[in-house]
Amino acid sequence: MNIKKRKCKKDDYAFVYRLMKTTLFPLIEKFQPVDKNKFDEKFYKDYGKMVILLRGKRRIGLYEVKEQKRNLYVSRIFLTPFYQGKGLGSQIMKSFETHRYRKITLEVWENNPAVSFYKKLGYVITKKQNHKYFLEKKLAK
Repeated sequence: MNIKKRKCKKDDYAFVYRLMKTTLFPLIEKFQPVDKNKFDEKFYKDYGKMVILLRGKRRIGLYEVKEQKRNLYVSRIFLTPFYQGKGLGSQIMKSFETHRYRKITLEVWENNPAVSFYKKLGYVITKKQNHKYFLEKKLAK
């Protein structure tokens, strides 16, 4: 699948909000109310760190990663429902492994079906805290 990437811009707000409302908010709402003001504040503070995924001109997802020395922290990765289950998430996660990181870490809500997705990719749960699983994959480098 031919996917392009670009930096997130302020005018991506509506897309990012809809994507979170569809994919993430239902998971969070099982444990706590979603605060739109906090979402807005975080978006406008961090939008430049996100990468928008495109198929043609259509926005189909996003991710944000943070390098921590020789480790990579995936702070968010989301695909629109239509593009889930088509191998794109695996492709993105595997692309992160081609860099010289020692390990990749991430966290997901305990009720997120993505937990099994990450386990299939070789990630292991290292701890559980506040309804979240912390996962990591050590890379041979």
